[in-house]
Amino acid sequence: MPAEPDHVIKPLPPGFQRNMVIVTTLFISLMASIDLTIVTVALPYMAGNLNATTDEITWVVTMFAVGQAIVIGITGHLSRLMGRKVLILTAVIGFVLSSVACGLSQDLDSIVLFRFIQGLFSGPLIPLSQAMLIDAVEEEERAKIMAFWVVGVMGGPALGPLLGGYLAQDLDWRWNFWVNVPVGAIALILILRFVRKTPHIPLRTDWLGLAVLVAMLSSLQIALNQGTNLDWFSSHAIVYLFLIFAVAALIFIGRGIYLGKRHIIDISLFRDLNFTLCCVMTAIAGSTFLALMIIAPQLFVDGLGWEASTAGIVIGCYGVGGVTGSFIAGRLQAILSFRQSFIIACTVMGSGWWWFSRLNEDIGLWQAVPPGVLIEMGMMLIFPLLAARAFANLSPDRRDEGAGLFNLTKTLGFSFGTTAVGTLYYNGQLANWTRNVGEISASNPALNQYLDDLGSAVSYDTQMAYVAELLQKQTQLETIFQIAEVMAICTFSLIILAVFFKSGTHGRGRGLAGWLDVRPFGRFTKAATYAGSK
Repeated sequence: MPAEPDHVIKPLPPGFQRNMVIVTTLFISLMASIDLTIVTVALPYMAGNLNATTDEITWVVTMFAVGQAIVIGITGHLSRLMGRKVLILTAVIGFVLSSVACGLSQDLDSIVLFRFIQGLFSGPLIPLSQAMLIDAVEEEERAKIMAFWVVGVMGGPALGPLLGGYLAQDLDWRWNFWVNVPVGAIALILILRFVRKTPHIPLRTDWLGLAVLVAMLSSLQIALNQGTNLDWFSSHAIVYLFLIFAVAALIFIGRGIYLGKRHIIDISLFRDLNFTLCCVMTAIAGSTFLALMIIAPQLFVDGLGWEASTAGIVIGCYGVGGVTGSFIAGRLQAILSFRQSFIIACTVMGSGWWWFSRLNEDIGLWQAVPPGVLIEMGMMLIFPLLAARAFANLSPDRRDEGAGLFNLTKTLGFSFGTTAVGTLYYNGQLANWTRNVGEISASNPALNQYLDDLGSAVSYDTQMAYVAELLQKQTQLETIFQIAEVMAICTFSLIILAVFFKSGTHGRGRGLAGWLDVRPFGRFTKAATYAGSK
């Protein structure tokens, strides 16, 4: 057999060192993912302090996403060029310094610039954390360990608004950025102590490919993030942005096929069918997760009129499903094949969405909990399976680049998903409002009964105001439940794609013993046995 490259990192035996590598990667991924959403609640405070309009302040979110997407894609190239440990140290230091600069900004232009730089430095953190976890454990343990990585990556965006709202309201919006200083200091200590080095490899950077990549991702992310504000294709700016994206994408793909590994991103990784399917499925499944985070608050607060604290309790209960799903994700494959595990995960998540679509305005607090629990449980079953399966056929020296591509497609899928949900909500509101208004007539018995119940003491104008308010509420509820149906269909459709996965030998055969080994970091006492077996 050919010798492995000298820069390949082998799995660690169970024990303290491996446990701390896992803790370090989880900490890094959580730090990076929280910053995706931590400023969303603080935007009104920032707009007032920086003399910016509501539309202008959204560039703080947009430019972070642009910077992050660009660097996520070239993480593999940067890792080979600089070495993994040097790259992640550089990323954390740059992330902390740019966070400080964001907090010190006195005008909109400054904070948008520093948020873009912050996004650039945050880009490598999530894919490198995934690659380090893949390297740390044996193949049969990856799905179990990936479950905890997913909790960090997916839990961060959910925790971000909660933490950001507290900091902005009780301290100052600038602490949304300054909080990264102590967090970053802890991350640096962990990285210096526990992250293993990979040597840097002299490479020639494809600067033209990088320029095309920047144009492609920047135009796409700006179009997706600003499309609603600019009324989509009625805006010449949005049309031009999509044209730039289309031309840049064609050039990028063409050069990638022609240059192969000399290209800034080795798109030949997509020749691996398992890897490609995992990327696509992760993007679709992640979009449905974000849909829940978008429409659930709208349903509970705006549609049902609940207090924000009550809605927060319900959405917080959804986390029980996520924890349960992450707990059993790796163990599911101990007794079932990958396809069987994936089909069960999609069925759980799709059933949750279908149940959610069948809710109504008369539901109580605890009736709203089970659908969301099923959705998050299914999500946390799906993600670890895909995150581990994507690397089943990739050689160790290509994992950093694979992690970069995997997370780039996930990020773009999330952007498309958020945009799609917003578009469905806007268009659905218009269509349902038009239909509902068309049913209002003097001969409508339901309307006449409603007006009679209001009583003759209520003036005509007040009656019509009540009717309009009722129609608006009904329209919103119908739209939300229709979006939930679409999410259910999208989730169930993933089952069809599962049949295209190539068969593998891993993931089956450990039986009940594998299911019962519930400790996430393995047994410390296994270290000697592990070493002896090698």
